[in-house]
Amino acid sequence: MKQYSIGELSPHVHIIVRWNNKKQFVYDREPNETWTLFIPESGSFLFEIGSHRGTATFGDLVLCPPDVLMEREVVTPLTFLAIYFDLYTHGGHKIESEHELLPDAAGKCVVQDTQRLSSTCEYLKKVIHQKDSVSVYRRNFLLQDLWQLYAWESNSASQDKQKLPVDPLMRQAESLLREASSASFGMKNVSGELGLSAVQFTRRFKAVYGMTPSDYVTSLRLSRARTLLAETKMTLDQIAQKCGYENGLYLSRIFSKKMNISPSQYRKAHFM
Repeated sequence: MKQYSIGELSPHVHIIVRWNNKKQFVYDREPNETWTLFIPESGSFLFEIGSHRGTATFGDLVLCPPDVLMEREVVTPLTFLAIYFDLYTHGGHKIESEHELLPDAAGKCVVQDTQRLSSTCEYLKKVIHQKDSVSVYRRNFLLQDLWQLYAWESNSASQDKQKLPVDPLMRQAESLLREASSASFGMKNVSGELGLSAVQFTRRFKAVYGMTPSDYVTSLRLSRARTLLAETKMTLDQIAQKCGYENGLYLSRIFSKKMNISPSQYRKAHFM
């Protein structure tokens, strides 16, 4: 059986569903008849798809093949898009199984360009329920953009995984950063706890995770801020305190720079 890389395939949309502030899935275990791409906007969920398992939140794309049992559980109230689609080669052959793809194509990939991901999803939401031919074309065009983003990130992650040795100390570092990210802390304290200089820590962490420790902490904090903006009525100062920032003004500056949208605009678009 010939196997294809996901980047050489074309998806065609069946339907797109958007769930808002979902506390739990209707079914904890479910096989889908088509390929399905899950795109969290806020909140998080646990998933298991065959040998693929993990936690997904904003910035992640989760791909489930047809007729494969997916187990999932909401961790924090979840808003997400689910895109159900068929998959074809350029010659028109319909891909029916994960076995027709190169190994490890399904599962989760982490998107580095979250601004592009967010922008594409915002455009996609505008045409979810439109049935005219132009909207149908746009849905497929936008899914193709997400699909190539998934392919690019999956391929990059696979290459990095092959090139880089396992670094247990950086796994420990990631856990320390995740625990500390909700409050103000000194990065030198973390590197000192690991027995590394600041330069050594930054170099080794970036080699494993593709970003500096500071950028990783920022991504965690902004993910938490997005969830609080979308799901609570907290003031910006209160959210800043929950996310390890000194005040709402500083959070607003970082949020606007990284997300290309202000916190107030984000809340207006996502608040339930």
